[in-house]
Amino acid sequence: MVEQVLKDARRLASIGTFFIVIGWVFVIYALLAGVIWWIDLAQREAFNIIEAFAISASAIGIPIFIAFVLAGFGYFLRLFALYVASKSQ
Repeated sequence: MVEQVLKDARRLASIGTFFIVIGWVFVIYALLAGVIWWIDLAQREAFNIIEAFAISASAIGIPIFIAFVLAGFGYFLRLFALYVASKSQ
């Protein structure tokens, strides 16, 4: 019984690790996309540097928030697996 609970906790921790990695990859991707878009907008005559930064920052705000929520879910799963594994012994 205890071995099965530990196996399930280990599996849950690996699923949590997957969510953590995916969340941080999306954060990095959104930041890089925002910087590239900011550079592109800042080079146009219609926008100055501050306006271009505001536009690009507002466009990547929601994707970064969702990526942080996804990574936070992964951290929660890992902590829950640690809790379950510690209570089963």
